[in-house]
Amino acid sequence: MFLYLGIEEVMHRNLFIHTIIFMTLLMFACGGEESNPPAPPIDVPDQIIENSTITFSEAGIRSAVIFAEYVEVYEKSDLKKAKKVRVDFYDKKGAHTSVLVADSGVIRERKQKFQALGNVVVTTDEGIRLETQSLRWDPEIAKIITDDFVTITKGEDKITGYGLKADQELKHFVIKRKVKGETKAVPKEDLEDSL
Repeated sequence: MFLYLGIEEVMHRNLFIHTIIFMTLLMFACGGEESNPPAPPIDVPDQIIENSTITFSEAGIRSAVIFAEYVEVYEKSDLKKAKKVRVDFYDKKGAHTSVLVADSGVIRERKQKFQALGNVVVTTDEGIRLETQSLRWDPEIAKIITDDFVTITKGEDKITGYGLKADQELKHFVIKRKVKGETKAVPKEDLEDSL
């Protein structure tokens, strides 16, 4: 009789376990909505590169070399987000003309376009200095462009205003509005050229 109760107890325990498993499976199988996997984050880079160099060229002659400490690469959209950026610009003959430094930049490598953001400073090989908060470079027209406030300094002379379109050597530029300037000394040859 004792043996018979042991088998009966085991059968009840197995029946109880099977019932719980069955109900659990039934509950999940008949659950309301189908669960969709979570959507991948939208802004995930394809690659992350440290200490990167990107070279732009036109007709086999380099037009810009971009150095960045950190780059996020988004291949499908031809987008590279760079941090701590330095760009060396070159003229159509390949001679160095100016250097740009900025907190960050956006690079469109296939179009060979570049936008600098945050504490942007361009210094030409002739000592002209441009300061602004954002700047776009368009290699098709070899111009640097911004709508932000700019300060251009050459020696003791300073010009400020909003909006700029200039060549990358800063020899020829147009400031669009609210232009102010301070000049200390204008060389005679510059006065004769402007008359």
